[in-house]
Amino acid sequence: MGKDIVVKEQWVVVIDTLCEGWQAWGQASDDVEVFASEADAQAEIDDNFVDLQRNQIESGMEPDEEPDAFPIPLSEYIQGRKAIYHG
Repeated sequence: MGKDIVVKEQWVVVIDTLCEGWQAWGQASDDVEVFASEADAQAEIDDNFVDLQRNQIESGMEPDEEPDAFPIPLSEYIQGRKAIYHG
């Protein structure tokens, strides 16, 4: 009998911008950062956010309350995706 092949989902960190939609970390340099798990992606977001808050406080700014980035599976990432809500 053959062995089952398990493919682990890869993850990217995305920022949703008003003008350009979803933008993955590293996309600007054509080197999108890919993470082995959602936990790895979230840990990177958290580490960067702590540094951002520290820099904001040191420069006299009001620190952001939460990160603007979020992890999604690479298979669901669509560059420039925008959600449009009709209310």
